Amino acid sequence: MNKLISWNTITVCGMKGTGKTTLVKAGLLPSYKTEIFVFDPNGEFGEYPHYEPETDSPRELEKIAKVIWNRWNCVLVVSEAELYLPVNQTLPPNIFKIVARGRHRNVGLIADTRRIACLNKTVFGLSSHCFIFSHFSPTDLGYLKEFIPQDVRPLASLPDYHYWHYSKGQVEVCKPLKITSRKP
Repeated sequence: MNKLISWNTITVCGMKGTGKTTLVKAGLLPSYKTEIFVFDPNGEFGEYPHYEPETDSPRELEKIAKVIWNRWNCVLVVSEAELYLPVNQTLPPNIFKIVARGRHRNVGLIADTRRIACLNKTVFGLSSHCFIFSHFSPTDLGYLKEFIPQDVRPLASLPDYHYWHYSKGQVEVCKPLKITSRKP
């Protein structure tokens, strides 16, 4: 896998329950040396500084993104990103700045989405890395087919916690993370 850089935009996509949150929490976030902040609608990231939104409005995310943009040196994780960064809507200004110019402030974005075809195309299009879990929807598979340089039909039968890593035109088929249980 190409090295993750704190200012990268990253997309993690796949059906619910396939391992996206596990990958983000156990595989991606521990590699960062910079501050992490999570826009956390499901309350799954309590071990990180986070905000649990009261609505599904992109305006609520934009308020957090403005703080992150002005703070510098941070990775913003947006869980359920298709709700807050939907396709066919203009990205809110500070989210756009993070995605398009975040490297100049060492600010990155990880967008975790269940429906890749429903995620804003600018976010996916400017992602340095895409971690792809199981998809079965013809719409999602058709969308991925436009970008991925190999047959995407095997994604429909990909076992939970297995994923593909797509970066710089290359696909790596990855085995699931080894997760060790933590004692309380």
